[in-house]
Amino acid sequence: MAALQGILKFGKSAEMRSVAVYTISNFASKGISFLLLFYFAHELTETDFGLLNLFSNGILFLMPFVSMGVLQSVNTEYFKKDKKEFSHFFSTTLVMPMILTLFAMGVFFMFRQQLQQRYSFTAIFVVMIPLITLFNFLNEHLINMVRNSGDPVKYLFINIGRLLAEITLAVFFVGAMELGWMGRVTGIFISYFMIALYAFFYFKEQGFFINSFKRKYLYDELLFSIPIIVMQVGVFFMGSSAGYFIEYFTHDMAQVGIFSIAATFGSVIIVLCTAMLQYSYPKVYSLLAEKNIDYAAIRWHLLFYAGIMLLGTGIVIIATPLAYKMLLKESYHAGLSYYFFICIGYFFWSISYFLYAFMLYRKEKRKLLMASSLSVLISVLSHSLLVKQWGPYGAAVSMCVVYLVVLLITIFFVRKPLSQLFSNNLYKTES
Repeated sequence: MAALQGILKFGKSAEMRSVAVYTISNFASKGISFLLLFYFAHELTETDFGLLNLFSNGILFLMPFVSMGVLQSVNTEYFKKDKKEFSHFFSTTLVMPMILTLFAMGVFFMFRQQLQQRYSFTAIFVVMIPLITLFNFLNEHLINMVRNSGDPVKYLFINIGRLLAEITLAVFFVGAMELGWMGRVTGIFISYFMIALYAFFYFKEQGFFINSFKRKYLYDELLFSIPIIVMQVGVFFMGSSAGYFIEYFTHDMAQVGIFSIAATFGSVIIVLCTAMLQYSYPKVYSLLAEKNIDYAAIRWHLLFYAGIMLLGTGIVIIATPLAYKMLLKESYHAGLSYYFFICIGYFFWSISYFLYAFMLYRKEKRKLLMASSLSVLISVLSHSLLVKQWGPYGAAVSMCVVYLVVLLITIFFVRKPLSQLFSNNLYKTES
C-alpha cells in the first residue's frame, strides 16, 4: 500500500513531468524517424539500406575514439566540481575530440582502398563518417549539458528541431532529388552540422566553454578514456557490428539491409532506455554524490526503470509483426523470424546500462576495462560462430546471448553496491 501511494505521489510530481518530457522527446524524435522508415523502405532498395547500415555503424564504431570518454566524464564531474573549475575542465576536454577527428580522417584516407574493397565504402565515407561523428559528439554533449542543467523543455526542442531538419532534408534529397542512400546521408550531415554550431553557442552562453585549459585534465582524461573507449567499442561489437559480420560471411548487402530493418524495430527499446536514463542517470549520480547515500532511493529508481523497460519490450515484441505486415514490402519479412531475439537482447543491455552508472560515477577504470574487454571478446567469438552458421538469424541469436552474458558480468562487477541496494541498511556514509 505504501509503495502504491509512493508511485501515485511520484506520478503527480515535477520529477514525473520531467520523466514524461524526456520520454516524449526521445520517442517523438525517434518516432518521426521510425515512421519515415516505411517511406524510405519504398524509396530505397535493400542494398541501399545495407550501405546506410554500414555507414551509421561506422559512426558508432568511431564515436568512442573521437569522444575519448569525455561525455561520461563531464556528466559525472558536473555534479562534483564548482562552476569555475568545471568550466576549466569542460574547455580542456572539448579540444581532444576535434584533434582526433582530423586524425581519424587521415586513417580513413590511408585505408580507403581496403575499406572500399571489403565493405563497399565509397570515397565520400572517408570524409563524412569522421565529421558526422564529431557533430554527433557535439549533439550528445549539448543534450547532456541541457539535461544536467535541468531544462527538459530545451532538451525537447533541440531533439525535435534537429530531427525535423534531418528528415525534411532527407525527404528532399531522396524523394525530390532522387539521390538514393546518398540523399539520406546528406540530410544527416547538414542537420548535425547545424546542431554542432548551436552547441558551441550554448556552451559559450552558459559559461561552460572559456579560453582556459589545464594540462592536468588532459592527462587524467587520457587515462580515464582507455576503459571508456573499450566500453564503447564493446557496445559496438555487441550489437552494431552484426551488419559487418553478416556482410563478411554472406557477401549479401541486401541481407544486411533486411537485418537492419529488424534491428531498427528492436531499437525502439534502446530509445526507451535512452529516454529513461536521461532522467535516471543524473538522479543516481546526485544521490551517489551525497555524503549519506540514500540507497533506498537508488533502488526505487532501478526497479521503476526495470519495470518500464520490461513493459516496453513486451509491447515492441507484440507490435512489430503487425507493423511489418501492414507497412513493409514482403521482401523485408524475413526479419520476422529473428527480430524477437534482438528485442530481448536489447532489454538485457538496458539493464546493464543502468548498472554501469555505479562504475562510471566512481571512475572504476579497472572494472570498466575488464567488463568491456570481456564484452568485445565474447561478441567477436559469438558473432563469428553463429553468423557463419546461420547468417542474419545467427546474428540475432548471438546478440541475445551476448547481451545476457554481459548483463551477468555487469552484475558481478557491481555486486557490492547492488547488495547495498537490497540490504536492510539503506543509508551509507561515503568515505
